[in-house]
Amino acid sequence: MNAQRHLKKYVLTIAAAVLTASLSTPSLNAAEFKLTASSSHPPVVPWVKTISDFVVPESTKRAKALGHTLKWTEAYAGALYNFKNTLEGIGDGLGDVGWVGTLWEPNKLPLQNVTFYIPFVTSNVKLTADIQNQLHATIPAMKKAFLKNNQVYLGPQTIDVYVLISKTPVKSLADLKGKKFYAPGASAAWLKGTGAIGVNGGLPVYYNGIKTGVADGAIVPVTGIFPFKLHEAAPYITFVGIGGGMTGALTMNKNTYDKMPSELQKMFHDIGKEYGVLLAKRIAGFHNVSIKKLLPKGGAKISTLPLSEQKKWAAGLPDLAGQWIKRMKAKGQPGEQVLKAYMASVRKAGVKPLRNWDK
Repeated sequence: MNAQRHLKKYVLTIAAAVLTASLSTPSLNAAEFKLTASSSHPPVVPWVKTISDFVVPESTKRAKALGHTLKWTEAYAGALYNFKNTLEGIGDGLGDVGWVGTLWEPNKLPLQNVTFYIPFVTSNVKLTADIQNQLHATIPAMKKAFLKNNQVYLGPQTIDVYVLISKTPVKSLADLKGKKFYAPGASAAWLKGTGAIGVNGGLPVYYNGIKTGVADGAIVPVTGIFPFKLHEAAPYITFVGIGGGMTGALTMNKNTYDKMPSELQKMFHDIGKEYGVLLAKRIAGFHNVSIKKLLPKGGAKISTLPLSEQKKWAAGLPDLAGQWIKRMKAKGQPGEQVLKAYMASVRKAGVKPLRNWDK
């Protein structure tokens, strides 16, 4: 009887040891992945900084816990491609994980550009990020657009609020007539009816362009002003009510993604969602910090366009949303579904747009 008891105790001890070993030993499928994190912009802007100080170290730590090793190379500030080629940069594999500026891709990523056709709606960064994730989760065409360009959507990047920066004061719409403003991609349409002219470009080129007379100013997010010292070239900063929107995304090269085990794929999707949450908080905070830095020592002159002029601007724009929906229908894209879902989510959050683009 004692022998049986000892034998049973011995078997249980061995089983416990095997179980402990299996839990503490890395997966037999453990692998090392060499990855490149990239962006056209430098880490001084929140959407790139969050890749460098969150996505890279956090993924390394979590992968290690799963028994895998990630070896990162970081290449930002246009080291691999410029702002015009962020989509191709990740799609072609120059970078494995990076920020894609969807605002420069109205043709290749048309649905991701919906907020550029519905200005004067909201400047709530977190709300817009939540809606962006919701759209990618519920409307298959949103994810397919990235897949078509050989990459996987991981998380949202939204911007705080677009303002006008200019060499001279802007107190009414009349002050815009004949002026040239940097307005990237589809945002040039926001100037229709104002008499101003849109010039395509990206944050890294604005300073020299304004200094040399290529443009008189720019439509730019507040968070982009101080890092690029744009207030030194165009000191007048005017809040005009345009609001913010979806301007980019964190993505991963599809070939890289497909080579990873399912646990790492899930890990990167989790990190992508967390990237969006953290980034929204940072952008909102950076917005406030930027204002403090711009005033008073920064030398910027900040003002707000009268509400009557904001409403006049919004009402005077052509039916940007309606025109966009027609173009989307012609391409077989669910533009109307995306627009209605976005506007419905905004109103559900209690926001009252200056213009109801879906009505």
